[in-house]
Amino acid sequence: MGKMTWPKLRRRWYFLGGLLVALLLAWIFRAPILTGYANWFIKDNATKGADAIIILSGSKTTRVHKGLDLWSKGYAPSLFLTDERKSLNAKYRHLQLSNLKFARQVAMEDDINATFVVIPSLVDGATSTFDEAADALAFSKERKWKRIIIVTDGFHTRRALLAFEKVFDDSGVEVQAAAVPNDVFDATNWWTSDRGISSFVLETIKYPVYFFWSEEPTVVRND
Repeated sequence: MGKMTWPKLRRRWYFLGGLLVALLLAWIFRAPILTGYANWFIKDNATKGADAIIILSGSKTTRVHKGLDLWSKGYAPSLFLTDERKSLNAKYRHLQLSNLKFARQVAMEDDINATFVVIPSLVDGATSTFDEAADALAFSKERKWKRIIIVTDGFHTRRALLAFEKVFDDSGVEVQAAAVPNDVFDATNWWTSDRGISSFVLETIKYPVYFFWSEEPTVVRND
């Protein structure tokens, strides 16, 4: 093995020093860097005058409340829910509240006289955002809607919009998103909680899949 020359040794030290400086700067500025990273996933562009507010399945305790808030403020005249796939464990299925029953109870607790309608599923219950988008598109065509607002968790909005825009392409129906705030973390502190880390790490993995596919991939089951 040849003897290490001074120029080679110096280049290695420069590289190591630059790496250490980069890591130090990343640590010092971790808060704005990670906050900016999280904000990239969040889209919140809902405006008043839509035909419908569609609350996507999942995180019922926060999404339903957000949908009711938008409806109360006049963003759209009607509230809708997507139809998710039923639990595979039939023995305890009766213990779960459906999207519709839960939404009605939330409206009752908040003393809001709102009516919810479940969008029929084309595939025996949606298992992905692509499925929900396909269901919403068929329903939108029947109702001749021009613009809808989808309600989902903030970290999920960019991916949800991507799925809906792909499915709704050339339909003439505009899709906007209403970001639901999380009760545990937000963009400024998500890396300090397990739930925040798992949410944004999963979005980091899932978004490229939605970017390259135009429907739910069948490589991995999603039920």
